[in-house]
Amino acid sequence: MKHSRLILYVLSKKSVINIIYILSIFYNGIFYFGCGYKPMSYFANKALGDKVYVKLKINLENPEESVRIKDMINEAISSRFHSRVVNQNEADSILEVDVVSIKDAIIATNAQGFATFYRVYVQVTYSFTHNNRTFNFSNPGYYDYAASITNPITTYNNRSNAIIEAAKQGLDRFISQVGYSTSF
Repeated sequence: MKHSRLILYVLSKKSVINIIYILSIFYNGIFYFGCGYKPMSYFANKALGDKVYVKLKINLENPEESVRIKDMINEAISSRFHSRVVNQNEADSILEVDVVSIKDAIIATNAQGFATFYRVYVQVTYSFTHNNRTFNFSNPGYYDYAASITNPITTYNNRSNAIIEAAKQGLDRFISQVGYSTSF
């Protein structure tokens, strides 16, 4: 009688679900880690090294946004590449960033003909040297933002945020390009 209760307990619905849950975790762990999967940022880190210096060529028409783009790249080096941003003397590699152009285009107007929505286009060029090979990447990005007819400060802030979002698109491409290019 005691054995039959034990068998019923083991085969209860909760324990079956727990067994399935444990097996699925085990299977996923083997699938992702056992097959040798590595994210693209792993290869990008190998390309740039553990210590990176970012050298910025500022876009003279938009110096504030250029510096914000550099800050975004510095943050990405720490959080996505898992590298450290250091002085030029200590760096394993120097990442040269050139904010080539930042351009706006009107994409919508109101009934009176005033622009209400813009699209900002950002072109950023990245270059670095790895194993005596120089890599150059030019990545575009774009982002839409609203214009305020009554408050130009709002338009300026929207434009500034749109430039950063457009630059993030280019940075995402750069990470993939670096990982792909240097993994061979």
